This record gives sequence, structure tokens and C-alpha cells, in this order.
Amino acid sequence: MYRINNYNDTINLKLENMKLLRSLSILIMILTIGLGAVSCKKLSDADIQNEAQAALNANPDLSGVMVTVLNKVATITGTVEDEATKSYAESTVAGVENVVSVVNEIVVVPPPPDYSALDNAINAGLADALKDHPKVTATVQDGVITINGEIRERDLQTLMEKLNALNPVQIVNNATVK
Repeated sequence: MYRINNYNDTINLKLENMKLLRSLSILIMILTIGLGAVSCKKLSDADIQNEAQAALNANPDLSGVMVTVLNKVATITGTVEDEATKSYAESTVAGVENVVSVVNEIVVVPPPPDYSALDNAINAGLADALKDHPKVTATVQDGVITINGEIRERDLQTLMEKLNALNPVQIVNNATVK
């Protein structure tokens, strides 16, 4: 093979062997990285969807939200109570690995108002409003007063004024006027 004539030839041969070893190491490293990238498990849309739904299910405020994934694009649907929750759902899904974009089709449906305080205030004044009209009964639900029974025509306006003074949402008159 090589004939070593002197000390310099020995040094040059060692340097060439080191260069060859370094080149071979780099080549092996490139092949290893390439094989690792090729053999990485690709997540399916179903896998991404399951991860996104699990992220949504972790928050009870998002219980009405569903996600579907197609080509790594997540579409979220359902209902929430406010815009902040809608935005939170979108950012939650956008934070899931491999989601490339989010289509937010969530509808904001505010909760119904709580009329319990109004109902209590109306009920507190209702007995006084009805005291002069013994044949009239009334119920209150969600701020609406419903009157039943019999009332004379001349007394109806007075009763309605008293009931309106209680500031209901509405008055439903089912009373028979005589």
C-alpha cells in the first residue's frame, strides 16, 4: 500500500485517515437523521382531532364545543356563553400540535337572564296590588305577571296601574272582564 519514507509521510497519512473518519462520521450522522425523519410517525387527522377534543374537554366551559379535523385544519362548532370563551376555544385548538389552522364556527348564545330577584320583588308587592280585587289571582314567572279570575271593567285600569308600578317585564291579562 503506502510506503513510509519519513516522518512527514507518517503525519500526512494520519491526517488523511482522520479526514476520512470525519467525513464518514458526518455521512453516518446525515443518514441517521434522514432515516429518523422518514420513519417518524405521521399523525392522522383522527389523531389530531382526538388530541384537540381532549384539550377542549379539559375545560367545562367548552363542553358544548366539538372539533373535526380535515387535512390538519380544525373546525370547531357548538355554542358558548360569550366571546371570550369562543376565543379561548379557538386558541386551545390552535395550540394542539400539528393543527395548521382553525375555522371557528362557534355560536355565542348568552345564558338566559336570572329573573329571581325581579320575581321576588314583584311577589312582595303583588298582595298589596290585588287586595282590592278578591276575585283576581296572579302568578309571576320570569318577570311576567299573569292575572286570572274576574274583574269589573271599571276596576281593570286601576289594577293594571298597580301591577305596572311593580315594573314587570310583561303583564298577561287572562281575567274575565265584567
